[in-house]
This record gives sequence, structure tokens and C-alpha cells, in this order.
Amino acid sequence: MTDDIVLEARGILKRYPGVTALDRIDFRVHRNAINVLIGENGAGKSTLMRILAGAESADTGQILLEGQPITLRSPRDASAQGIAIVHQELSIFPNLDLSENVFAGRELTRHALIDRPSEDERTNSALSRLGKPMPVTPQASTLSLGRRQLVELARTLTHGAKILILDEPTSALSLTEAESLFRVLAELKASGLTIIYISHRLHELLYLGDYFTVLRNGRIVGEAPRADVSRNWIVERMSNRGLNTTPAPTAATTPLLRVRNFTIPTQDDSEVSITGLNFTLNKGEILGIYGLLGSGRTELLEALAGARSSAGTLTLSERKLSLDSTTATVKQGIVLVPEDRQRDGLVPELSIRENIALGSLHGLFVHRAKLIQRTQQLAQDLNIAAPNLDLPITTLSGGNQQKVLLARCLMSNPSVLLLDEPTRGVDAGAKLEIYNILRTLASKGLAILFTSSEIEETQTLATRALVLCQGHIAADLTHPYISDEALFTAASPHISLPHFTSSEVTL
Repeated sequence: MTDDIVLEARGILKRYPGVTALDRIDFRVHRNAINVLIGENGAGKSTLMRILAGAESADTGQILLEGQPITLRSPRDASAQGIAIVHQELSIFPNLDLSENVFAGRELTRHALIDRPSEDERTNSALSRLGKPMPVTPQASTLSLGRRQLVELARTLTHGAKILILDEPTSALSLTEAESLFRVLAELKASGLTIIYISHRLHELLYLGDYFTVLRNGRIVGEAPRADVSRNWIVERMSNRGLNTTPAPTAATTPLLRVRNFTIPTQDDSEVSITGLNFTLNKGEILGIYGLLGSGRTELLEALAGARSSAGTLTLSERKLSLDSTTATVKQGIVLVPEDRQRDGLVPELSIRENIALGSLHGLFVHRAKLIQRTQQLAQDLNIAAPNLDLPITTLSGGNQQKVLLARCLMSNPSVLLLDEPTRGVDAGAKLEIYNILRTLASKGLAILFTSSEIEETQTLATRALVLCQGHIAADLTHPYISDEALFTAASPHISLPHFTSSEVTL
């Protein structure tokens, strides 16, 4: 081992019944660097990280820290060695406030009592370093997904890890918050922290990464320093496919859903006020809503789905809609795929088939034979990779779980499909599959409205893009005007611009 390598996994073999998750791999972590680990879902990334974090044990192989073998029997062992992990699916306690979450299980005490002032001070300091100071007393249940992820990061920073594993840390963050996180990571790296970084967002990997390791089918298929890595180098190794070259979709022009003077009351001080929105969604259109965290994009989709109160006029095929509840909205032809599939979408106790079938349970009676036939057909149409639909939903990868949610929504034969971050936490290959599925659905007349915090996704998927900034539509763009500059400029609240349209954007 060279002085450059701080952590090393040698000859790691891990088998599960019928599956070899890791096939005697050697993984090296470079000191004071951002080490990118990338691969499609099922490649073995999560298994390897669980082993390094002490949550799993390898069948064979060894782990070396500073050249010396170590034994990691639990996450507590890993923490004692200075190894910490922040998972994509957050371990936040919703009934505790921010400080209590940061110090859960590691409370600061003074004279045998919890030292709450010190905990609050250190929590505030960590949140400030992340560029997002906020009150530490509200319960975590009141926070958005992005803010809960920041609390998870603050917890790790507070307890002083030497090696930090980040699994999709920006999946719920806006561009501004992601840039703030990147600055923090640069400071942490400069101060001596070593980082293992997992993400499906190729642009941020290429921006951040110092060293790259690619996993495919439990084997390492590529290792290189940043100077030798390109976007195509990553995609070819992780998926054995080249870059997606699907041309931009053409615009649809037949109005279907009309939204007029749409207003959404705020539920707490952290939400943006949305007042007087006006836009039209066309039949067969894929309309993207791009905006930074706090722009109101999630609130807009939730209100359109009947999940929060709203005012204004909505008409679907010239028929006025009532958004009294999500059940009423589904019956009128509008369904929502939520941002957080684990919290708000899937039922982990149910099978794949049962999760899909939930989309048909808005009536009193369900014909069982037809239900089985319909779920089977949707699973086939969406290419859900499962040998048996009666298997637990938890056996599927993130991409296939997302397709199950899509199938559930399609069970009700909607006219409008709403998707909040449609590919959050899925790999590059699954993203392409989901994009193609949505394009196929749109070609059959389904109107699709999606939100995304990813510029690249908005450019790739959207026929047309609306940009939200502080609760207002700041731009209405069509191809080829959906550029990085146009999206980011319109979405940034610190830049004062009038409302502009496609013809007014300078590329």
C-alpha cells in the first residue's frame, strides 16, 4: 500500500442466495480526495459501502486502514475507526427536532444532564457550514426532503469522520444547495477529510471527482484519475452502452389541462408563496417544471394532485375540476408519482403486484382476474425486472421500484401524469428506460407534467419547460432554447429578470 491509499478493500467476495454481489474485488480509496464510485443499480455499490461501513460482513477478503487490517463487525466499529456513511434513504427521526436528530445516541451531557445549548450551537455551526442555517427546534417531520438530507449531513460533520461515504447526497438538493455542498466538500477535503462519493449525476461526478472506480455486475471494470475520465468513459464502462442520442421531442399543441390564477397557501414559514400561476398542458406533451429548492415546484404538483389546498380554476378537456382530495383528483384523471418513493409511494410490506394494484382501489369492487391481468400487462409494458410479481417490493432495484409506482398510476388510466423528480436515485441505464417509457406514453396521448432539479434531465426529457422562481413562472421555453444558461438564469432568485419566452432567450 502506498501513502496515497488510506483505505483498501482486498479480494472482497460477497454472495447472497443465487447472487454474487461482489466478485473478489479490490477497491482503493485515495487520501484527501473525492473518490467517485459509480455503477448501475445492482452493480454492487451499496453492498461494498455497507461492508466498509460495518453494516455487512464480506464472505472473504480483508479491509485495511492506513495499511493495517481492521475488523468491522458493526457501524459502531466503523465509526470508531473514523468511517461514516450518509445513506440516500435518510435515517431521520421525524418526531425529534434538528438538534436531537444530530445528536441522537450521542447526546452531549453536563452534570449528568443533556447539554442542549451546546448541542444547538454545534448543530447551528454544522448547518451554517452546509450553507443552510435554519432553526434547530422544529420537528424533522416538518422539513422538506432536501432539508432533512442537510440535517443528515450535519450529523456526520458534527461527529468528525475521517472517511465520509456519501450516497446520492444531492438527489434532493437544488442546484444552489448542491453548489453549497460542493464548496463544503472542497473545504473538508482541504482540511484532511477523505470522501467516497456515489451519484448517478454524471455532471457532478466529473466536476467533483479526483479518482473514479466503476462497478458492473459485482466487478470493477474501470479505475482512473480524473484526467483520464470523460462522460463517455463512465457510461460505456458502467452500462456497456454509449451516450443517449435520442433527439429532443417535438412540441404538442392540443390544450388538455388549463391552469388559471392558481394559488397555493403556504403551510409554514419555510414555503414559498405561489399566487396567480397560469399555464396550459397539452395532450401528448411532456412539460418540465424546473426550479431550485424552494421555488414551489413540489408544492405545485402536490396541489394539482389534490394533496394540499389551493384556489383557482382548472379545466381538463373543458371540464372544471375539483381538487378536494387525492382520491377525487385520481377519479378526474390526474395522478402523481411522488418525489420520495420510500416515504410517500411504496408499501414495503406488500408484494410488487399488490403495490401496483393499489392504483385500482378507488372503487368498492375489484374484479380479481382482471386485476391480475392488468398488473401483469403493465409490468410487461414497463419492463419491470422481476421473475415473479408476488415477490416483496423490497427485492427490486430503485429503478424498478420507480417503474412500479408508474404502473400503479397507470392502473387508473389517467389523462394527466404528474411526476416529482421522476428519476431520483436511479442509475443511468434506468433513467434512459424511464425516459423512453414516458415518451411512449406521451406518444399515445398522455399529458405528462414533471418537476426536476436536474438541468440535464429537463433538457433531455421535456418537450417544453417552465421555470419556477420564488413561486412565479419566470420562463416558458421550448427546444432548442432549453439551455443551461436559460434555465439557471431564470431559476436564480438573485437575478432580476422579466418573464421571457423562447424567442427572447439568447443562447
